[in-house]
Amino acid sequence: MNTVTVTRRCLLKAGMALGLAALFGIRMTSKAAAAVTELKSFMQKRLDGVYGADRAFPARASQDNAQVRALYAEFLHKPGSRKAHDLLHMHFVDRSAGVVKLQAEGKTANRGAGEFPDSTYPYEWVS
Repeated sequence: MNTVTVTRRCLLKAGMALGLAALFGIRMTSKAAAAVTELKSFMQKRLDGVYGADRAFPARASQDNAQVRALYAEFLHKPGSRKAHDLLHMHFVDRSAGVVKLQAEGKTANRGAGEFPDSTYPYEWVS
């Protein structure tokens, strides 16, 4: 078939294909828009819940909390003290070398894996 002679059948096929593609695109666009609207609604409800709970809490700042004040007065002495720093701040320790060693030996890194002999424990390495 050459480009100049296009039969009615070819024209109808092309028109049908374009029409179906357009309908499919419109349908997918409306589904995507509905999903975005649903997600926005969910996120707004979540934000309202979190911020609503925060607004209802009487001591919104840690320095206003009576329990935190008592902790510092009786045990940690003052904010920024050595004891407060040692107990309240986290320190990263790289233990990946031990995990790699266990993987190389074919052992599991999970101490609780033996408690579940009949099923695969969710955090167990399968070797």
